[in-house]
Amino acid sequence: MRPLATLLIISAIFGASFGALADEPEIQKTWKFQGKQGAVEIELTRFADSDGKKATSLHIYSPNGGPRSVTEEAEFLAKVLDDLPSTGVNAQSLDWISLRFNEPEAVRKVAVYAASSKQRRGALKTKSVSVAYPLVTSFLNESGAYKEWDRVFRSHGLTLKVAGVEEVIMEPFSQTGASCPQATDCSNLLVPKDALVQINVVPVK
Repeated sequence: MRPLATLLIISAIFGASFGALADEPEIQKTWKFQGKQGAVEIELTRFADSDGKKATSLHIYSPNGGPRSVTEEAEFLAKVLDDLPSTGVNAQSLDWISLRFNEPEAVRKVAVYAASSKQRRGALKTKSVSVAYPLVTSFLNESGAYKEWDRVFRSHGLTLKVAGVEEVIMEPFSQTGASCPQATDCSNLLVPKDALVQINVVPVK
């Protein structure tokens, strides 16, 4: 997923509020890492609006579309945050992180969280995007899917909150590799396995 997709997800989630962002985001630096399953890159990008103000983001992706690991990404993010001053950017100036939610351990956490409540299982049956997308957003936040990342950012006085999702893809619970909660029927449950995600970076209160 390249920077254009980053811009598209922001526009889709926040609509006109980001309408003034520049069409060509400025990539200031790309960090390249090697995970156990393949390469992972993190881009530092700045978007200028019509008033000259700049929004700053990190974009995490696998250049070959391979699997990623939340735990490994947390280690990579720690290195990026430590190196940010060399780019002239302070960690506190970061506005958001964009990514594809498809790390297997994050998918399993969300699946188990969704399955653990009859109300949540029922809500996932909706075919309405306006209902399903906010639901998946809440699952990502409440399941602790990216708690390893949050721990890294908290060491810098920051915390993470999933702001929204787009292009959600569902799959049967049985294909996630997660264990169905006790006394729960997961046989016909569909859970999110892939989505474009924006995570806001905010100061710890």
